[in-house]
Amino acid sequence: MYRFLITASILVLLGFIYLGSRLIVPSLPLAARLTLWLLLGGMIANLLWLPFKRWQRQSGTLLTGAATRLLEASAYNLMGFLSLLLFFTAASEFARLALRTLPNAWTASLVLALPAGMNPEAALALAIAALATFFFFWGRIAVAIGPRYRFVKVVFPLPGKKRRRPRFRKHKHATQRIRIAQVSDLHIGRAIKKDYVARVARMITEQNADIACFTGDIGDGNTAALREDAAPLADIRTNHGTYYIPGNHEYYWGMQAWLAEFKRLGFKSVINRGEIIKTEAGQLFIAGTSDPTAARFAEELPKIPERGESDLAILLAHQPIFARSAEKKNYDMMLSGHTHGGQYIPWSWVVHLVYRFASGLYSFGGMLIYVNDGTGYWGAPLRVGTRLEITILDIYLAEERYSSQPKWKVDAP
Repeated sequence: MYRFLITASILVLLGFIYLGSRLIVPSLPLAARLTLWLLLGGMIANLLWLPFKRWQRQSGTLLTGAATRLLEASAYNLMGFLSLLLFFTAASEFARLALRTLPNAWTASLVLALPAGMNPEAALALAIAALATFFFFWGRIAVAIGPRYRFVKVVFPLPGKKRRRPRFRKHKHATQRIRIAQVSDLHIGRAIKKDYVARVARMITEQNADIACFTGDIGDGNTAALREDAAPLADIRTNHGTYYIPGNHEYYWGMQAWLAEFKRLGFKSVINRGEIIKTEAGQLFIAGTSDPTAARFAEELPKIPERGESDLAILLAHQPIFARSAEKKNYDMMLSGHTHGGQYIPWSWVVHLVYRFASGLYSFGGMLIYVNDGTGYWGAPLRVGTRLEITILDIYLAEERYSSQPKWKVDAP
């Protein structure tokens, strides 16, 4: 843990030196430069609270109180602002390179176009600060607005040419519909509290879904301390219940405690098992798998259940890394989360380099995959290029699939 604290501190301090050298330009008056260095240093010091608090928690000391909560909240906000500032500063290196390669006449014209007393370095620093501030407040407003619905329509069997990013319209012969509400990465904890959870529960109930699926990272803190904040989840109403699998964050805080709490709230756990649900549209097999993080905590390792007898089979997997195994076992669809869609720039771009299935709807072989961007957020309270979403999946079954006999039967032993 000491190694983590030292490494994090060194990286943050290197970022401090880089940002200061690029944004606090020598042409500013000495007093202004000193003030900006002190301001940036104060931000960095506040940001270092996060690795320090993690070290304190793992060493057995739990810091509480209003001052602790204020420091933590401001540190997470600064995580977002400073990462945006660092991104735009790094991107500005291309502008600096371009300025150095421009003909002298063009550079002179550019300098003359600037306000009196401002040089290109100062103008670039001001532009970086303005961009970071703009996107920071954009992200904060998006979080303040709260979760929104994302409606997704799919048809089975999959029609037409297979595409990595499929789009569907309701097929004229697809008359039977199963509606699923998906919530992922709610992160009930430090920032996501009872009012937010109650709003999510109300929005799910209003959609009259057949089932609700919670695909992990729902609880993110001490279960006993967050019991009241999670309580509104018991008010969710669907036609056939609410199904749940854990994500990595439940394991960090005690998966068994969270599992017991969700069962108390009326959730049905499908960890490494499946359940057949008889809906008006047909027979649905809903199954789930545990998270790979289970290995670190001596919990039950991920295992994808065999498909049950059904017209439609859906696998719940927190991390979108089980597509190949699920497709081999003849699942029709996999619902995942975990990625947050990257949450905000530049991570909303980077995440597509890390995960093959990072955000939204994909096809893989004869199966569909949907990755929810997250109903809550983790870390910096920002959303830029992604949304806080409750996914409403309308799954239409075409007539050739829907009949009095399930499409997929299990042979008797």
